[in-house]
Amino acid sequence: MKHKEWFKLKIYPHIGFPLNIKDKKNITSYIKNKEKVKNHNFMPFIHKTISSRKLRKEYDNEGNLLNNGLRKIGDTKKRDIYYSNHYDANVFSYYGHLINVEYEKILAANNLENVITAYRQIPIIEGGIIIRNKCNIDFANEVFSFIKNTPYEETVAITFDIKGFFDNLNHNLLKKSWCSIFGWDKLEEDHYNVFKNITKFSFVEEQKLFKLFKDSIITKTKSGQLRKKKVDKLKYLFNSNAIAFCEKDDIHIIRKNGLINKNKHHNGKLRDFGICQGSPISSVLANIYLLEFDKLINLEVEKANGLYRRYSDDMVIVCHKKDRQHYIDLIEYQITNLTKLEIQKKKTQIFHFYYKKGKLICGQEFENKLNHNSEKRNFEYLGFSFNGEIVSLKTSSLAKYYRKLKLNVRRCKYYSSIIDNDSNGQIFRKRLYKKFSYIGAKRIKKYRRKKGTTNEWIVTNQYNWGNYITYAKLASKTIKNSNIKSQIKKHWKNLNNQINND
Repeated sequence: MKHKEWFKLKIYPHIGFPLNIKDKKNITSYIKNKEKVKNHNFMPFIHKTISSRKLRKEYDNEGNLLNNGLRKIGDTKKRDIYYSNHYDANVFSYYGHLINVEYEKILAANNLENVITAYRQIPIIEGGIIIRNKCNIDFANEVFSFIKNTPYEETVAITFDIKGFFDNLNHNLLKKSWCSIFGWDKLEEDHYNVFKNITKFSFVEEQKLFKLFKDSIITKTKSGQLRKKKVDKLKYLFNSNAIAFCEKDDIHIIRKNGLINKNKHHNGKLRDFGICQGSPISSVLANIYLLEFDKLINLEVEKANGLYRRYSDDMVIVCHKKDRQHYIDLIEYQITNLTKLEIQKKKTQIFHFYYKKGKLICGQEFENKLNHNSEKRNFEYLGFSFNGEIVSLKTSSLAKYYRKLKLNVRRCKYYSSIIDNDSNGQIFRKRLYKKFSYIGAKRIKKYRRKKGTTNEWIVTNQYNWGNYITYAKLASKTIKNSNIKSQIKKHWKNLNNQINND
């Protein structure tokens, strides 16, 4: 398998400037030098919290719909994101690449190549040519197809969720897994320095860092000149073309102001668990951490001709009905025994598939049994809903698309009404069509205007990667027995209705 290029050039504000492609040779030479990395001083991560709330229908323990089916805003879900400065990000990326090369070999040797699906490149090959890499559409389709084709009269699909996955990875077990990947008794010194700085890491709160340097944020003009200027709010950094909060040498100012934190407990002691979510190496570390667990579970499930798949912290087992409790007990015991993690039992869901009048029916289990509500609930996996015959987009996914559509139209209408230019209150339809309709669904290279001209355009190496309709069309093409096409067929009409609605 061809591996992704580990060297990445990204432009986001951090402590110090972004990297320059002209320096790639020197940077890669430094990162590949074990002595250099062994003594490399990592900068603090920048930490921010992403909050999201979901609108959900509520059900009681027996599957009865509550609140007349009205969706209610659920608890706010908070996700801690840590991102490293540009040089450190490439150190992490390179060592993640080294680990991943060995990890892929182990997966192949243990028949796990199609079992672990997240954070990996799994190519689709047709006629000896790689068409694209698999995504959640393909992974969900494989599970649904397996259910349809099982020889059992009654099949069960069980979904599990690991509690606080990245936040609870035990450092000693992670180090053991890291050594095991390379066949070492202990980590080599350069690897240990990387390990130490992804586990015993330091970080700065994004908001506090911005507040400290808000009057002298480093920005880049269109002509390429660097200058320091005041930025009023954190959310204005992108539009201000900010490339850095400060220079790397300003770390002493950050330290003097007491902004550097450690990965500690509330009692002040360093935590012996948890890694940064958002680092280039985090995903492969999460995968290798569960390697022995994945080997054991897959072997057990395969013995009974079942199916085991893991997508990050989401797991599914498809098996015969009689083996249902055995696998629930096995997963719950081994996740604690082998990894010191925990299954969120309240999120474990069990779906039965059985034939009724020649049709495969899906029924969800409530309170350890099927009841009058069971057949009203479909098996949901990786963004799709399956009733035993037909695959659909999750209604919540489709609803989220339409909420974003309405919000963007409202926003465009507001700004077009207050902007002082020649548009006379006309909204920019082209932008909305590109973002929310079939017009922007095609993946094409971007164009930019040639400098000094008004109507000459140059093709760039950047892509317009499409939109939600792109995703839906690919899903409809990939999953044969679906109604996805009918779910999105009114998107154009709905979009224009929102635009034309006064």
